[in-house]
Amino acid sequence: MKGRILAIEENGGIILGDDEKRYKFDLNEWKEKIPPAKGAEVDFETDENIAKNIYFIGAVNYPRLNIESNTPILGGLGTIFLILGWIPYIGFIFSIIGIIMLSIALKRFSDKAKEKGIFKKWIISIVLGFVAMFLFVIAFFILLSLSNYDTFNNDILFGSILIIGYLIFVTLQIILGILYKQIFYGVYEITNEKLFKTAADVFFWGGILSIIFIGGILFFIGWIIIAVAFFSIKTE
Repeated sequence: MKGRILAIEENGGIILGDDEKRYKFDLNEWKEKIPPAKGAEVDFETDENIAKNIYFIGAVNYPRLNIESNTPILGGLGTIFLILGWIPYIGFIFSIIGIIMLSIALKRFSDKAKEKGIFKKWIISIVLGFVAMFLFVIAFFILLSLSNYDTFNNDILFGSILIIGYLIFVTLQIILGILYKQIFYGVYEITNEKLFKTAADVFFWGGILSIIFIGGILFFIGWIIIAVAFFSIKTE
């Protein structure tokens, strides 16, 4: 049966069904990641005057997310600092600041939706990012040292390290693309802000297309979309 939520109570609410009858429901019967809200159109099953297995199907004006008003600002500014991380020499400092601010924002979203997976995946992506950076630095100095010697064996070693480094880089980029897609698709499901969904898809294809060296461009575009998405969130 379809209906509309008339009221939200502490542990549930009331739905007005298409049959013009009212049905009480428990929050445990709400099957979506976004919270139930007054006015939301739903599909549900009935057990006498109780609504069960409730799914959100739409609403003209879905209510604003009830989180701290500075959370989207933290997320947006954190993302901007991450983008500024591309600046030579001082970019690393901006990246650290951005990671901290974005982590706080994602933790709040994760706690609000009781979806711990979002924050856990974000932490994993941070670790993988630092691992990739560490391996890049190591490979760079190894290749730099080998370039000073002109021997056949060194040329073979040079080429082998270059190929292995490339494969590791592409693998990490693909994994990061998948993680970013899962993270920000989860944020989209919580906030109902479609730009997060768009960015999630951009990140995914950025990871895949890192094979032909354009993944970095897509990642950069994805972070710009994420910044805009954070500032587009409407909160109470």
